[in-house]
Amino acid sequence: MATLTCYGAVNEIGGNKILLEDGERRVLFDFGKAFGRYADFFDGVFIKERVGRGLLDLLALGLLPPLRGLLREDLIPGLDPSGLDVQTLEPTGRQRKARERVTLQPQAVESFWSHWQGSVPVPFRDLRRENAPPVDLVLLSHAHQDHIGALEYVAAEVPAASTAITAFISKVLIDAGMSTSGAPFSAPRTPRPDGMLESQRGAPLAARPWVFLDRPPAGTPGDDPLGDAAAFWAYAGTKTLVPQAGAVPSGMHVRHWPVDHSLFGAAGFAVETGAGWVAYSGDIRCHGSHGQATWDFAEALGELRPTVLLCEGTRLTQTNTTTESTVLDRCLETVRGHAGRLVVADFAPRNVERLQTFHRIAQETKRRLLIQPRDAYLLRAMHLADPDAVPDLMADAHIGLYDDPKVSEYDWERLVRQRYEAETVSPQEVQRAPGQVLLAFSLTDAPDMLDLAFLMGGRTEGVYLFSNSPAYDDEQRVDLVRLYHWTQHLGLGLVGLAPVRDAQETVVDLKPVPGYHASGHAGGDDLVEFVRRARPMTLVPIHTEAPERWAERLRGTGINIVRPELGVPIQF
Repeated sequence: MATLTCYGAVNEIGGNKILLEDGERRVLFDFGKAFGRYADFFDGVFIKERVGRGLLDLLALGLLPPLRGLLREDLIPGLDPSGLDVQTLEPTGRQRKARERVTLQPQAVESFWSHWQGSVPVPFRDLRRENAPPVDLVLLSHAHQDHIGALEYVAAEVPAASTAITAFISKVLIDAGMSTSGAPFSAPRTPRPDGMLESQRGAPLAARPWVFLDRPPAGTPGDDPLGDAAAFWAYAGTKTLVPQAGAVPSGMHVRHWPVDHSLFGAAGFAVETGAGWVAYSGDIRCHGSHGQATWDFAEALGELRPTVLLCEGTRLTQTNTTTESTVLDRCLETVRGHAGRLVVADFAPRNVERLQTFHRIAQETKRRLLIQPRDAYLLRAMHLADPDAVPDLMADAHIGLYDDPKVSEYDWERLVRQRYEAETVSPQEVQRAPGQVLLAFSLTDAPDMLDLAFLMGGRTEGVYLFSNSPAYDDEQRVDLVRLYHWTQHLGLGLVGLAPVRDAQETVVDLKPVPGYHASGHAGGDDLVEFVRRARPMTLVPIHTEAPERWAERLRGTGINIVRPELGVPIQF
C-alpha cells in the first residue's frame, strides 16, 4: 500500500508540496510557495516574514507543514534565552574583539518541535530516519516559485532532481535575486545571544545534492562563471560553494517527460510504486510552440496506465483562445504599426518563449530587442544548461543589452556587462534612434524610462505593449493601475490592457485585451483530453480552485476522483 499526502495545492493554485510514500521510499513532488495563503498575511513589502525568526512565522501561519527532519534545523530560533548556550571565543589572528558562539540546547530544539504537535492546521510528522535523509528525492517539475519557492526551508541533505534548465533557473533566482538561500543551496544560520538567527560569517554555502535528469553540467569549474555549465553551477560570487552530485536511489524507478509550459525545462513525472505508477503533471499547456510534448507525455502515461494521476487544473473552468502564434501575429502587427517610434514590450522575465517571440518581431521589423542584465544572465544560464533547447540569442545582431544606470552593481551584473560590452546600447543611442529598438521593460524598470523621456524632450511618444499575465489579486491590480499612470506620464500609448473607469472617470482597473498574451496553463478542454489520454485509474485534482468540476468533466470515463485534503494521507 502507498500513500499520497498533499501539503499544498489543495483548493488553491500553486504551493505544490506532495509527499508520496511507498514502504520505506519517500518522494516529494515539488515544494513550492503558496502565494495565495501567503498574501493572506504578508504583502512582501511592508509586512514580511521575519528572516531572523527562521521557521517560526511560516509554521505558525500554516504556510509550511511541520515536518521534522525535512525542515532545516538551523532555522529554529532561540525564543527562550535559557535554551541557549553562549560561549565566548578569544580573538585569533587579526581579530580584535572576542566573539560569541551560540547554540541551541537539545531541549530547546525538542520544545520547538513539540509546540507544533496539534497546534497548527497541518498535522505534525517526524520524518527523521537513521542513515537516510527524511525524503529520498524531491522531484521538481519546473522553476516557478509556487513549485520550488519553499525548498530553501528544506534540509540541504535532501536531494533534488530536475532538468538542467530547471536547476539553472533556480540558481539564477538566487544569484540575481541577491539572496543567499534557495532551491540549490542555502546559507547556514546560527542564533545570536538574543535568539535571532543570522548567517554564519565565512561559512561555506550548503549545496543540495542534485540529480540532473537530462544532462549534467558540461565543462569544468573555472574563473569564468558564464563560460560553461559546470563553472556556472559552482559560482556563488564571494561565497564558497561546492556542488554536490545526487543520484536516484537504487531500485527507485522514476520517469520524466518534457512538457509545454510558459517556462522552459518543465517536466512531468511518473514514479513506480508497489501499487502501480503514480504520475504527476506539474504545470502543463498544449497551445505553446512545444504543445506536442504535453500530448506525448499523456500518451506515454496512457501506456503505463497509472494507478494515480496528480493533475493540475488551473484553468479547468476556462478555455484557451489565444496561442503563442496568435501573440506573435498581434504583437507584430502592433510593432509594424508604430514604425519609427519607441516600442516597449512587457512580458514575464523567465518566459523565454515570449522573449523569442519578440526577438523574431525585432528581426522582422529591423529593430533590436534590448534586454536587461538580469535577462541576459538568465539567457546565458539557460543556454549553458541546454544549448539544444535555448540557443545563444545574444550572439544575434537583433538582440542587445540595455545599459541601465546603476550606482553599484552585483558581481553577476559585472560578469554580464563584461561579457556583452560590445552588445550594450546606451540610453543616448536609444534616444537617437528610438524606432530601431524594442525595449524589454516591465513596471519595475519604469524609473529607467525617465532617463529616456528626459533625453527625448520630456515624453517618449511611443507605445507600451503589454504581453504579460493579467492581475490575479488586488495587489497586482494596483500595480497595473500604477503602470497605467507611468505610461501616461511618459507619453506611451498602452496596448494589451484596457482601462476601467469609475463614475468620476478615474482608472480603477485594467483588463487584458485578448490576443496579446497566452496562458502558461492548459484550458479546460485540453486538460480533460490530457487526462483521458493518460488513462489513470484515479485522478487527484491539484493546483486548482475548482476541483469539484472534474467530476462533471470526466463523467462516463470510469476514472475515480479523489479530492485531497491538506495534510491528510490518501491510501491506494
